[in-house]
Amino acid sequence: MKRLLTILLLFNLITFQSMLAQDNSDKEKTSRQPLQRASKPVPAEKKVTRFNFGINLGMYDANKYPANFYNGGDQNVNNIQYLMSNQYWYQDIKNSFGLAQTDSVALQGYPTNMHYTIVLSGGVFLRYNLSRYNGICLEANYAQLKAEDQVTFLVNPGYSYTLPDIRLVPISGVEQRINFDLLWQENFWLRSKTYLFLQGGINMNYTHVTKSIIYVVNQEYSIINIYGTQGYQQGVNQQENPVIQGGIGYGLTLGGGVGIPLVDKFGIEPGGFINYNKVALQGYPDFKISFGFYLRILFGNIKPNLDDDENR
Repeated sequence: MKRLLTILLLFNLITFQSMLAQDNSDKEKTSRQPLQRASKPVPAEKKVTRFNFGINLGMYDANKYPANFYNGGDQNVNNIQYLMSNQYWYQDIKNSFGLAQTDSVALQGYPTNMHYTIVLSGGVFLRYNLSRYNGICLEANYAQLKAEDQVTFLVNPGYSYTLPDIRLVPISGVEQRINFDLLWQENFWLRSKTYLFLQGGINMNYTHVTKSIIYVVNQEYSIINIYGTQGYQQGVNQQENPVIQGGIGYGLTLGGGVGIPLVDKFGIEPGGFINYNKVALQGYPDFKISFGFYLRILFGNIKPNLDDDENR
C-alpha cells in the first residue's frame, strides 16, 4: 500500500512539473512576439533628387529704352556726326547718293524710339533641391539683340526752290547679352503629379556691343570710333584700336511656370520671367522691365518622391 502511494505521489509531481514548464513556455512565446514585430526592418525612405540640370530654349523681349544707344544721335558715344565730320566719309556718302560735287548733304533727324526685335534665346540651368518643395537655382541665358530704324538726310539743305530732297538711311545696332540669375524656387505640387513653381532672385547681365552702323545705298559705315583722335584718313595704313562697349549690369528677376514630369529622369518646365534691371550702355542708366518665355528641358528625377520633410 505504501508502495502504491509512493508511485501516485511521484506521478502527480511529474505531471505538475510538466504543466509548469508548459506554462512558462507559453509566457516566453507571448513576451517574444512584440520583440519580433518590433525587429522587422523598416523600408528605407525615398530621398529627393538633389540636382537637376536643364537646357532653356525661349524668346527674349528686351526693353527698348537702351536701344536708343544705337540711334546715331549727338548725345550718344556712337553718333553720325562722327562720320559727317570726316571729309573722306562725307564725300563717299555724297557719291553713294549720286550727288554732284557742288551738292551738299546734312543729317536732318534720327529716330528717338528705337526698339529691339524679339529674339530667340538659349541657356543652361542648374538646380539644387533642398526638398521637393524648394531649391536654389543658377542659370545663364544668351541672346543676340538687334535694334533697327532709319535716319533722314537732307540734300542741299539751303536750297528752298523745290520740294526737300530727303533720303532715308537704315541704321542698326547689334549686341550680345547674357543674363545670369541666382534664384530661390518654391514648388506647389498638384494631385496630377505636376507642380506649379515660383522663382525670384537677383540678376546680373553682361552686354557687349558688336555693331553700330548705317547703310548708305548698300554701303556699310560703322559709327564706332576705332581711329581715336587721329580720325580716318583715306589711303593711309592706320592702326584700328579695339573698342569695347558694354559691361556688367544688375537687377532683380521674378518668374514661374509649371513642372511636368514625363518619365524617370526627364521632364519639362514651360514658364516665363520678368527682369527689372539695367544694362551697361553708356548714357542709359535707368532700371527697366524686360521679359521672356521659355521651355526648359529638365534632366534628373522630378517626380514626387517622399523625402524627409514629407509631413511638413
